[in-house]
Amino acid sequence: MTENSRYQKIFLLSLGFFLLLGMMAVFHENGILNAYRLEQEQLKMKKENESLRAGNEKTRLEITALKSDPYEIEKIAREKLNLIKPGDQIYHIVQTHKSSPLSP
Repeated sequence: MTENSRYQKIFLLSLGFFLLLGMMAVFHENGILNAYRLEQEQLKMKKENESLRAGNEKTRLEITALKSDPYEIEKIAREKLNLIKPGDQIYHIVQTHKSSPLSP
């Protein structure tokens, strides 16, 4: 076997090894692509957690207001329970359907 042939074989084996190693680094289950996907998923979960924390804080403030603020309790009673104070007048607004010019 000639000296050049031996170096060519070593070079090709080394090149094949490094290509295989590179492909595994990218496409393996613990590879770069999976790590990137997991990082994106983690960022999405962090944003969702922040949104949930903000919602929890808003709910906590509403609970505090309902426990201590009589005007807030009255507002809920009027809006959601349709309650009125003595002497209040209620007006019902009824929408009528307009007939189109082409209908009889």
